[in-house]
Amino acid sequence: MLDAANDERVSLRHRTLPITASVTPVPGYPSKLVIFQTNASRFWQVRCYLKGRTYKQSLRTTNRLVALRAAKEFFHVKTAELYGQTIVERPNTVTLYKDLVMPMLSVERARVKRGEFSAGSLRILQNRLTNTILPFFGDMPVKRIGYVEMGDFVASMSRTGLTSTTIQQQLVAARKVLNYALARSIIANVPEAPTVKVTSKPRGSFSLREYRQLVRTARQQIGQNIAIRATSRSKNRAGKVERYATISPELHWLIQFMVNSFVRPSDIKNLQHQHVTVVRGEHVYLRLNLPESKKHDKPIVTLRQFVCMSDCYK
Repeated sequence: MLDAANDERVSLRHRTLPITASVTPVPGYPSKLVIFQTNASRFWQVRCYLKGRTYKQSLRTTNRLVALRAAKEFFHVKTAELYGQTIVERPNTVTLYKDLVMPMLSVERARVKRGEFSAGSLRILQNRLTNTILPFFGDMPVKRIGYVEMGDFVASMSRTGLTSTTIQQQLVAARKVLNYALARSIIANVPEAPTVKVTSKPRGSFSLREYRQLVRTARQQIGQNIAIRATSRSKNRAGKVERYATISPELHWLIQFMVNSFVRPSDIKNLQHQHVTVVRGEHVYLRLNLPESKKHDKPIVTLRQFVCMSDCYK
C-alpha cells in the first residue's frame, strides 16, 4: 500500500530527552556536568558522568540560576559518595593533593550532619577548593608542599588582585586538606605559610536622614523598571542587559524591616513562616527564630519598635 501524498514521517524525540537548546554547562566545573530541561517536566534537570555511568536528578526549580547552584551541590554530594572515603592508590605511592580533597570533604559533610558545621560554609569551602586551590595544588605531591609552595600560592592570589581577607580565607581552606593528610599520617607536619596581614574594613552605616531618603526613594520608584546587567561571571557579555525587574511596593517595607530586625539579605532569602512567632503578653512582639547563616545571634524584633521606627521614614 502506498503512502498518501500528505503523509509525513516524523521522528519524534522522547519527551524525557534533553531539549538541545536548554543544555547548559556549569561554569567552573567539568564539562560532563550540565543542566537541561525536558518536555516531561517544568523543572531543570542535572546530568553528570562519573565512574562509568551517568547520574541524573531533578533540581526541583524552574529558575536557571538556582538550578546552576543546585547542580554544583549535586556534583559535590555525588563525588563525595563515590570517592569519599577512598584515597587513590598510585603505583609509585605518591599521594597528590587532589587525592585528599574528596575524603576531607566527606569528613566535613559528616560534621554538617552533626550540626558542627553549616551547610553554607561547606558550599563555600567546596567553591574555594574547586575555583582557586585545586588549580594550584591539585597535581602536587602532598609531601612536597612546603613553605615555598605556600608562598607561591599567596603570591599567585596577590597577582589576581584578591584582598588580604580573601587570601587568608583561601589559606584556611587549603590547610584543611593538609590537616587531613596529617591526621592520616601521610605527612609529618602541616607546612607554614607566609603571614598575611588582614586589614579590617568595617562596613559603613546609614544615618537616619540617609535611611529616610532611601525608603522614600524606594516608594517613589514603585512600578518603574530597572535593567539587570550581566556581570563578568555571566556567560553573556559583561554590562549587557539580561532582563528587566520592576520595583514592587514591598521594597520600602523590606528595607525598614531589615533595618529594624538587623537581618542579612541571606536571612531574608531563608525566612519562612515557621521562623516567625507572635508573642502576646505584657508586650506584643515578633520573635524571629532564624536558621544560622553566619553563626549570628537570632534577632528579636518588637512590633512596637518596628511601627515607631517605620514612622521615622515616612
